Amino acid sequence: MEFKGLFRLTNQGIISYINCPGRCSSDGQSMRLISAVSGVQFPAPPFNDPNEECQSMKPASLKGTDKTIKNKSMVRQQSSIVTIFLAIFVSFLLTAPSLIYGATTKTQPKTQTKPQVQPKAQPAPAQKDVAVNDANLMANQKRVEELVGKGDYSGALKIMLKINDYTKEVLTTVKAIKEQYEKAVSDPKVSQKDKENLFIKLRGLNQLIPRYTGYYEASTFNLGYMYAKLGETEKARKYLTEYLQTTPYSSSRDSQWMKAKTLLLELYSLEGEF
Repeated sequence: MEFKGLFRLTNQGIISYINCPGRCSSDGQSMRLISAVSGVQFPAPPFNDPNEECQSMKPASLKGTDKTIKNKSMVRQQSSIVTIFLAIFVSFLLTAPSLIYGATTKTQPKTQTKPQVQPKAQPAPAQKDVAVNDANLMANQKRVEELVGKGDYSGALKIMLKINDYTKEVLTTVKAIKEQYEKAVSDPKVSQKDKENLFIKLRGLNQLIPRYTGYYEASTFNLGYMYAKLGETEKARKYLTEYLQTTPYSSSRDSQWMKAKTLLLELYSLEGEF
C-alpha cells in the first residue's frame, strides 16, 4: 500500500500522523507505529481532522512566504531607488559649482579694472567781490579794522582799495556837479525858481563833500600804511605822497599828516629833521 503525506521521525520509528484527503488507506485509518527492532505495532496518536490541519498549515506557510518575498523585493527596489537618487544628487553637487561659474563667466562681460583716481582737492570757493557804495561804506570800513587787528593786511588791503576808489570817484563827481550848479546860480538867464532849487541841492553837496573827503583821505593814508607793512615800498610811497598833497597841513605831532610825513621819510631812508 502506497502512502503519501507528512511524516515525523522519532527514536521509535516513523509515524505517519497526517494524511490529506484521498491519500489514506482504504479504511480511512492512519497507520500505527511499527518498531524498527521488534516489528510490534503500537496504537497511533489521536486522530486529528486532516482537512483542518492541511488548511491551517499549508496556506499559512505559503501566504507568509509570499509576503516575505514581496517585502524583500520591495525593500530591494526601494534601496536601489535611494542609491540611484543619492548618486545623482552627489554628482549634481560636484558639477554644480563649475556649471554656475561657467554660466556667470559667459553672461558677465569682462571689465577692465581702471586705476582709482584720487579725487582732486577742490579749491575753496572764491568769495564774490562786493561793490562798495554809500549804504555799506561804514560796514566795509569796520571790516578793514577787524582784519588789521588780526594781522590780515592782504585781506584788509583788498577792501581798502575799493573804498579808496569809490570815495575818490564820488568826490570827483560831486565836485564837478557843484561847480556847474554854482555857475547856473550866477547866470541871469536862469529863472529865480530854478536858482532856488539849485541852492537846495548845493547845500546837500556841501554836506556830502566834507564827509567823502574824510573817507578818501583816511583810505589813502591806510593804503600807504598797509603797503609799508607788506614791504611794498613803492606803492606805500605813492599813497603817502598823495595823502600829503590832498590833506591840509597840521603842525601837531599826533596829527595824521605828521604821521604820514614821518613814515614816508623812513621809506626813503632819509635822516635828519624834516
